[in-house]
Amino acid sequence: MKYVVIATGPSLTDEQVNAVRHMPCVAVSNAYEKAPWAKALVSADRKWWNHYKPEFEGLKFSVACVPDVEQVRLVSGSNSGLLGMEVAVKLGATSIILLGFDMHGSHYFGKHPQPLRNTEPHRFEQFKIQFRDFRKVPVINCTPGSSLECYPKMSLECALNSP
Repeated sequence: MKYVVIATGPSLTDEQVNAVRHMPCVAVSNAYEKAPWAKALVSADRKWWNHYKPEFEGLKFSVACVPDVEQVRLVSGSNSGLLGMEVAVKLGATSIILLGFDMHGSHYFGKHPQPLRNTEPHRFEQFKIQFRDFRKVPVINCTPGSSLECYPKMSLECALNSP
């Protein structure tokens, strides 16, 4: 089953999210605001859960110990995007489409408010190494302008129409 993992990169648009509404999706952090119907919501950061206290009816996952959120252990890293991919596999994904995985810049909504931390450029480089090690299912990166180079890139339209 093809899953979409929707992250919060600045390239993420309502049009992209609406195009995958009919598919099983995992929303990463604030992406649940654009995809409240997603099957699951993930965030690795306990501070994010405590700050936003998201009202979300689907499944919730974190690497941190958070009340009413299932804890998932990641072997190769701790970033929320990678957690979203792991959860997609846990839920039955046999392939994954990535949206909003820019791996540079801020978020589609701008910077997180204090006390939350925004990803520093050197952290993006560490995250890219963690993504490179994820090979559980085929992954297609449909994020325009993404600097995440370890997966094949394709337009969302083509990825949605491929087997």
